[in-house]
Amino acid sequence: MAREKKNQDPGTGTSYKYNSKRVINKDGSFNVLKTGLNPSYRNTYQALIKMTWLQFILAIFGFLFAVNSIFALAYVIVGVEGISNVNPSSFGVDFMNAIFFSFESFTTVGYGAMTPMSVEIKLIALVETVAGWICFALVTGILYGRFSRPSARLRYSSNLLISPYKEGFNSMQFRIANMRNSTLMNMEATVLLVIVDKEKGSTSRKFLPLKLEREKILFFPLNWTIVHPIDEKSPLYNKTKEDLVGTNAEILILIKGFDDTFSQTVHSRYSYKCEEMIWGGKFVSAYDTVDSGDFMLYFDKMDSFDQAQLN
Repeated sequence: MAREKKNQDPGTGTSYKYNSKRVINKDGSFNVLKTGLNPSYRNTYQALIKMTWLQFILAIFGFLFAVNSIFALAYVIVGVEGISNVNPSSFGVDFMNAIFFSFESFTTVGYGAMTPMSVEIKLIALVETVAGWICFALVTGILYGRFSRPSARLRYSSNLLISPYKEGFNSMQFRIANMRNSTLMNMEATVLLVIVDKEKGSTSRKFLPLKLEREKILFFPLNWTIVHPIDEKSPLYNKTKEDLVGTNAEILILIKGFDDTFSQTVHSRYSYKCEEMIWGGKFVSAYDTVDSGDFMLYFDKMDSFDQAQLN
């Protein structure tokens, strides 16, 4: 039973190649590319929700311009003379006038200088007005989805420390803090050690759970230093930095907590590689009590540590 627990796969796969990257990137995403799927509009909403704000704004502007360009082209085809105060000219001039009239109809602004005159123009303007209502409803819904999507924004220490611990043992430590003003509660931490195992000529990943000194905390107003004691039961016991480098070790982290702003559970993922581990370090306190009696949390001290003698 114990062996089955040690050889568990958290869902990232156990296969390993010599050029495999880290399992979890620094932004919490996984190094997994998907292929063999047919293009589907069903993924559009997820893509618009997850993309950056700059990408989202460019996508929305591009979509609105494309829709209005289609209607403007329709106006040019049926004849811009059907729009008041517009005289037919070259295609470029007609298209510019038509796209301006299109945005007027699409947004129902209606400045009054341009109005539909012919039956064809009136019909196209009618369809475009309804399309504008639908498009703005869709954009508003997606915009609300981006703002209301629950997410955790945690600050992880840049390095993971191997520090002296009580009773003559060392420990593995890293710390986190909430970068939002919201209150997180019922925080839980799960930490796994990933190593490359070479047995019988085959190479695979092994996922070893690391027991934490404290796996849960009720409240999270300050920083939380997450500690794994390196005792006789630890997979890291008697391991050196060279041993971990030789097995291409990676520490996988999953943080879960309840956000009272969204009234939902939020998650955060992170990982540390061997080059991000400091052997013989001890974190400097990142918070203090000021004269008013309040606690002050210093995010610029999240990475600060002193050298320490290992046991």
